[in-house]
Amino acid sequence: MKKKERFLVFGSFLSHLLILFACHQKPETMPESYYNFPIDTTVQILYSLPSDVRETSGIITFESSIWTHNDSGDDPTIYELSIADGTILRQVTLSDATARDWEDIGQDSQYIYVSDLGNNGGKRQDLAIWKIAKSEVMDGDETATSFKINVTYPDRTDFKPPAYQHNFDCEALLAFEDSLYVFSKNHLDKQCRFYSLANNSATPTVYLQDSFDTKGMVTGASMDKENGVLALVGYNLDPALSNFGPFVWLFWDYPNRDFFAGKSRRINMPFIAQMEGISYWKEGKFLISSERSRYFEGKLAVFDAMQWLE
Repeated sequence: MKKKERFLVFGSFLSHLLILFACHQKPETMPESYYNFPIDTTVQILYSLPSDVRETSGIITFESSIWTHNDSGDDPTIYELSIADGTILRQVTLSDATARDWEDIGQDSQYIYVSDLGNNGGKRQDLAIWKIAKSEVMDGDETATSFKINVTYPDRTDFKPPAYQHNFDCEALLAFEDSLYVFSKNHLDKQCRFYSLANNSATPTVYLQDSFDTKGMVTGASMDKENGVLALVGYNLDPALSNFGPFVWLFWDYPNRDFFAGKSRRINMPFIAQMEGISYWKEGKFLISSERSRYFEGKLAVFDAMQWLE
């Protein structure tokens, strides 16, 4: 067996060993609800992500590349990665934007949208989504201009809750046709609400649409537009042990854009990781990204959703 082949075999063995190790790490530490759903053992880890995007918090696939960004503490920069191995190909800084707590990235045919809606502390009022023309991103420059969309939730009344004890952190963003949709990460009740807003106004009216008991905190959203499947990624968390039990919720056969009114299914991932980003890739498959933690490097995995649909 050649040296390269031995390395690949060993790498595959090591990846499976790490998954099995993570799956059996103190199962009693996760909430009981985590174990009432099937686990997808076919999920494949493709590779580790570069250290420059150690806090990757959202991903899209565009022009045969992956585009991502960091969570907080970075410049307002989006990174282009090779879809083959995760190598950073380019980075583009939004010259007129700020990056307080970027949490997700979405796209339509003409624009990329970056969500600055992170609100773990519960007190933020400067919530925004940054809109960038794809033509500016692809012109080869290291900078691009953006348009700011201000976001205010219609049902939010308490702006001084205890940190991590509220339901107004929204980390998942979906751009779909003429609208943007944001999905809440409810620290308090572990459910999820989704809101809609127009994508062409600086101060659009935000509408509360529906809620769903996800039994965990939602961190990313993406749509398989070919099959009409919405995917939400998130995790259950034991904060004392920093254990992240990731999952994906699938929604399909819904009327119009009432995503929570159709069929749904939750599938747990076969490892411990802080899964943050999700993007539709191809052939019913989604790419899922995780942040670096004290246990594992940031990873990119592929999840086949079609096998879980009725």
